[in-house]
Amino acid sequence: MFANSKTENFNSTNVVIDYLKGLIVSMLVSLGLVIIFALLLKWFDLPESLVVPITFVIKYLSVIVGSLIAIKGTSKGLVKGGLFGFFYTILAFVVFSFLAKSFALDLTTLLDLASSILLGAIVGIIKVNRK
Repeated sequence: MFANSKTENFNSTNVVIDYLKGLIVSMLVSLGLVIIFALLLKWFDLPESLVVPITFVIKYLSVIVGSLIAIKGTSKGLVKGGLFGFFYTILAFVVFSFLAKSFALDLTTLLDLASSILLGAIVGIIKVNRK
């Protein structure tokens, strides 16, 4: 009856496609940056203490880039971004565990999941409120 200027045309197929695009790009960013970092570790005598912080930075950059691609519309940025962070972390865990041939779920993985959900939610809020 009354038209709301904030009403979005919700199409679940488009949402899935947007999330898949974001996940693909974020995984490519992750894989590319991990390969570059591995090469830098091999070529230069970098301390191993850099591995964990750089890995987190790579994951966070991937979540940011993927969220910016996946999240469309003008509402529910917190939920959309949080879901993207969740999906990215699960996919990254499976892919990198497969590559490492080790599926170890530990506290670091859970912290990674929580921080990626939080970061995705923050990016989602910013993205849907950006003019």
